[in-house]
Amino acid sequence: MLRTYAAGAVALALVTAGLWAGSASATAAPVYYLDSVSGNDAAAGTSQTTAWKTLAKASSAVLPPGAKLLLRRGGSWSGRLSLTESGNAASPIVVDAYGAGARPIVKGDTEACVHLQGSYLEVYNLQIGVDQDAGRCSWAGIKVTGTDNVIEKNYVTGAAAGVYIETSAQYTAVTANEFVNNNHMSTLTPKEEHPNDDSGAFAILVQGDDSNIGWNTIKGSIAFSYDYELDGAAVEIFLGSRNRVHHNIAVDNDTFTELGTSTNDDGSTNDPDGTSGNVFEYNAIYGSKGRAGLITRGPRHDDGRIESNGPVFGTVFRNNSINLPNAQAEGVVCDAGCTNEHLSLAQNVVVAAKKSGYAEAGFTDNHHNVFFGGQYQMPAGTNNVHKDPLFDPANPLRLRAGSPAIGLGVTVYNDLDLAGVTVGKDGAIEAGAYEY
Repeated sequence: MLRTYAAGAVALALVTAGLWAGSASATAAPVYYLDSVSGNDAAAGTSQTTAWKTLAKASSAVLPPGAKLLLRRGGSWSGRLSLTESGNAASPIVVDAYGAGARPIVKGDTEACVHLQGSYLEVYNLQIGVDQDAGRCSWAGIKVTGTDNVIEKNYVTGAAAGVYIETSAQYTAVTANEFVNNNHMSTLTPKEEHPNDDSGAFAILVQGDDSNIGWNTIKGSIAFSYDYELDGAAVEIFLGSRNRVHHNIAVDNDTFTELGTSTNDDGSTNDPDGTSGNVFEYNAIYGSKGRAGLITRGPRHDDGRIESNGPVFGTVFRNNSINLPNAQAEGVVCDAGCTNEHLSLAQNVVVAAKKSGYAEAGFTDNHHNVFFGGQYQMPAGTNNVHKDPLFDPANPLRLRAGSPAIGLGVTVYNDLDLAGVTVGKDGAIEAGAYEY
């Protein structure tokens, strides 16, 4: 289980080798089975031949720490799976698949197809939702309100928020999943009637704290919007703090990440913690549809207006690679009075067609990056390079010989790059998500 950020390296090795099998805890707690075709809710549920049938039966079961709930591969259920009980650190409650065939599917027009209300819960190897109006999860694929929960090796699609981590949730691990076409808009109204209210198309929406979001593949979080033309994000952070977003591959999402908080008209906030201390590193962000890499903000606009979704403090963005050829694309944006209190940029490679970077004069914590493409509208920083990074067209965001990103880095921020290669093992540290 990936309860800590450092465990990401272990997960990569296990996932690559095909050996990752869920919780490592060994207990004698019960195992329950769910079969959507041959199951019977009146049966004991404790063997494949006495499996339960419905999500309602599984949701009403009292699952002790260490229990497992196994869904039969090839099965499909409509409705909600709610887990209200809690495991513990030594004996989590595990939801997984059994048998042969395709992942078991949990879908349906319900506010959340899976709801992790308890703590120390782990979900593996399911398909959550479908990529069509009939059967999609109407809001979240998986909603997390408890703490210390793990979501791993699942396929999540069709939701407004593939995974929604609520404000009450802490220490959520979202690792080694596939997020594909979470492109539903939960709010979509004509601009003339309700301006600036469109929302949705999030692969992962984070309002909780201390999450570990790593080694995921995220594609197609983009949808039509009356207000913004298009909308969506691979990882949206609103009110969440100290979340680590690392080693993800993000393709054709409208935005990789946008950060915000809740601010009143007088500049005060109802959340004393706001949004702060979030770290992004070793992520690959590309595709012809994407329009932004990172968007964050300070407290006030140039005309003195209060930024209604700011300020966001202490965002760290390092060793990420961005290549966005869309004519509207902007690589890194920090506006509304952005200063070093709000953002730190180090050892990134940023290519974007419209603007590679934008920030105001108060922002200077910007060093050892490669910027290329459209306009560069932020203070110069130190040791930055403005040249073609020479990405390999056959291997997205990998570097070719002669790239100015090779050896540009000065600090090892993580042991492994996005391909699992040891950072700096040849004596050189690269800018971007991949070592050369």
